[in-house]
Amino acid sequence: MLFGILGPVEIITDSGPVSAAQPRHRAFLAYLLLHANRVVTPDQVIEAIWGGAEPASARTQVHVAISGLRKALRERGLDDVIVTCPGGYRLELAYGALDADVFAGRVKAGRRLLERGAHEEAARELDAAAALWRGQALADITAAYADAARHRLHEQRLSALESLADARLALGDHDALIPKLSGLVEAHPLREPMVCRLMLAQYRAGLRSQALETARRMRGLLAEEEGLDPGEAFVRLEQAILTADQSLSLAPATWVRPAQLPYDVHRFTGRARELETLTAMACAADPPPAVLVVGTAGVGKSALAVHWAHGHRDRFPDGQLYVNLRGFDPGRDPLEPLEVLHRFLRSVGVDAVPDEVDEAAALLRSRLSRQRVLILLDNARDAEQIRPLLPGSASCVVLVTSRNQLRGLIANEGARLLRLDPLTAIEADELLRGVITSSTADDEQAIRELARRCAYLPLALRLAAAQLICRPHLTIVEYTRRLATDDALEVLDIQGGLKGPVDSAFELSYRALGDVARRLFRLLSLAPGQDFAPEAAAALLGVTLAGARRPLEELSTAHMIDEHRAGRYTMHDLLRSYAIRMLASDEPDEGRAEAALRLVDFYADAVFAAYPLLQPRRPPGERQLTHPPVERLRFADRAEALAWHDAERESFVGVVELAARHGRHHRAWRLTSDLLAYFIIRRRWREWSAALRIGHASATRCGDLEGMTYMSNSSGIVCKQTGRYAEAVEHYRRAIDLATAAGSNRMVGSAHANLGGLYITQGRPEEGMRHLRIALAVPEYGQVPQYAAAGHVNLGCALIEMGSLPEADGALRRALGYAIACDDVQQICFSLHNLTEIALRRGDRETARRHAETQLTHAEELGDPLRTAAALDLLASTVLLEDLPAARAHWRAALAIYRDLGHRQSAVLSEWLATVDEDLDDLAGANEEYRRRCRRLV
Repeated sequence: MLFGILGPVEIITDSGPVSAAQPRHRAFLAYLLLHANRVVTPDQVIEAIWGGAEPASARTQVHVAISGLRKALRERGLDDVIVTCPGGYRLELAYGALDADVFAGRVKAGRRLLERGAHEEAARELDAAAALWRGQALADITAAYADAARHRLHEQRLSALESLADARLALGDHDALIPKLSGLVEAHPLREPMVCRLMLAQYRAGLRSQALETARRMRGLLAEEEGLDPGEAFVRLEQAILTADQSLSLAPATWVRPAQLPYDVHRFTGRARELETLTAMACAADPPPAVLVVGTAGVGKSALAVHWAHGHRDRFPDGQLYVNLRGFDPGRDPLEPLEVLHRFLRSVGVDAVPDEVDEAAALLRSRLSRQRVLILLDNARDAEQIRPLLPGSASCVVLVTSRNQLRGLIANEGARLLRLDPLTAIEADELLRGVITSSTADDEQAIRELARRCAYLPLALRLAAAQLICRPHLTIVEYTRRLATDDALEVLDIQGGLKGPVDSAFELSYRALGDVARRLFRLLSLAPGQDFAPEAAAALLGVTLAGARRPLEELSTAHMIDEHRAGRYTMHDLLRSYAIRMLASDEPDEGRAEAALRLVDFYADAVFAAYPLLQPRRPPGERQLTHPPVERLRFADRAEALAWHDAERESFVGVVELAARHGRHHRAWRLTSDLLAYFIIRRRWREWSAALRIGHASATRCGDLEGMTYMSNSSGIVCKQTGRYAEAVEHYRRAIDLATAAGSNRMVGSAHANLGGLYITQGRPEEGMRHLRIALAVPEYGQVPQYAAAGHVNLGCALIEMGSLPEADGALRRALGYAIACDDVQQICFSLHNLTEIALRRGDRETARRHAETQLTHAEELGDPLRTAAALDLLASTVLLEDLPAARAHWRAALAIYRDLGHRQSAVLSEWLATVDEDLDDLAGANEEYRRRCRRLV
């Protein structure tokens, strides 16, 4: 800061604060600071300083004072702060240079945090704001303007202190608040909001009689000095204290106790020294921000951390959070910190999750600040992945496992390091004996040799033991002999690989499987998602679902795959790498290609079959499959189809890529096109963009004009939804040209309609109307209900923007009729949304509310989060004037969804929620302006 007015007026220099020496200079400086970055005329300065009683030499004195003030500022290193410009003077001030501006900014930030429920963070901001005051504002200024300015700043201070009291009350600091609030109430005995907060603090501290005495004193003073009765809020609080209303008790923030630890390792063996060291680090009186368990792959980092966590759960009564960060997964990208923050915040009961990393991290820190929670971050890639997840509270313990040392966390955050080496020979021997319970004294030498061949690595030891358990006819001696004589695979990459002995263990485990299970193991490396269902395994093998269950069970028993949740399997990243190697070495080229295409056709068949359940505009034609599934997947209803798509979401882009890689370019673009229904409902633009890039390349590769049209049109949809309007225009225009060349009149109409809708969103309704009329004039588009519905919705939007409400109403009712006729729930929602807007503009709030409620019902049935949020948003506007609390509740619910989607509407709604209030001048007009902004975004 450079200047201070929250106390005596100060100029802040490198050597500390100093005062402008002359009183007149201080008065001029303070006035200019209060009007910073605005031109003030000499007449305004004269009126402010003398209040109408100026001397004849006033103008001269102003000029002299300004010159003297400039000189004083220059002496303190502040040149060109006061600028002479046409009409007067301007003091140029950057934000943060004046303590009053910093105060206002911190108060605003604190109130936003308070509204989100981040009480700890809010209290810190508001405390920092209050600390900026050094006494009475403008304490050494006696000019005419000073009293009014002082009063305004004082009111802002009192209001901020009331917000600070709210934060402290929410945190349960009522005892410490009572003396502070008592002093404020003594100084301002008729300030009802402050008195109410003192009464509540006294009541929560068990001082009910004192709270009622405070109320009686307030009533008496108000009647004696003002002849008034207290306000409604005061009366409600007083009555609640009289009746000991339970609602006054401090309601603890909703805390959902997480218990996310994976299963503990069965018969965990050894590691006594490491467990003792881990306890000493994590449970120290002054614990580090994180304990890092590092070592090579397969050494047992995760097993150690999980075992320690299970053994110390009683130290963390508020729960345990766990996530696999996928730092070294060969087939999947590492998890981003924001995604982990979203998971953790929802796990502890937070519904409205911020869409920025810093905000989400701050909220998590606030939620954890008074909790004793263990956080286990497994398989981390680097320090940047970890930093936003640290709780910042000594009451929580963080364990991190990684193949990297994460030196940045050690150097900058002070994390402690626990390096994990292979087991000792004795521990490895104990591990094998504990798992292979059938071993005898004659097997002692063989067990020791087996442990040595496995390099004493826990992962390899358990794989070997699993094979011996599942093959009771195979002796330990024979198994060890095979392990010793088998050729080891090449050493894996230095970044995350294991050495020969462990590869040998994988090899022997793999060779011990039955033929079908062995083949399924290597074919599973083709599965593109992070996990897979039995139906996908059946497709890879080309068998029925029943035929796939036995090899799946065999793989699961041998720990080659893991059923991590009901009906879904996953494969350890090292095993996946091994499966890829085995696919290359043991599966003929023809077998690999056929299995891949069977998997592609399985997904293509299922997606195409689900399409009419999600979207009535079924893609034209049938899907001719070259490798149809032996047992086809079918869905009973929309909910079942959506659930399957949700479970398989991470696989879709990989399947499209798999089709393209094997030269099935028609299949690649058609599958991408068929996924339109799901990706639009769930708003998965990133995945759909990736699929579209592959689909477009495939359509271009095979010269398919129809496919290129579909891909360009769909790319336009994605670009529009993500705010990239210029790119969307290019895609739609290209789609029009391609559809024309292909002779597809319907697609010509569809692309024109989409382009028209885009121009409406950009605020160019006349251009939009031109394209929409072209689209609706195409019989194959404008006369077919399942396509015409969307065209008439866009037409109605254009007419609304142009102010032609009767024509817009007609177009939208036609759209609604078309949508109902073909059961297009999405277009029903769009139609009702815009009919609601029309009713609001006409002042018919009852009709608007009815339309909005119907839209919400349909949106929830559809499972479309954006349509649900839009319906809640609009419903809030329909009830705003009659029921402000209900409107705010609807808006908060909508904001939570917008933030979860990362939608740009969240910023607009958040800003609106911060300002909407019953005291807002022209609430209806302000809401109408807000709705106009919304129409550009949703």
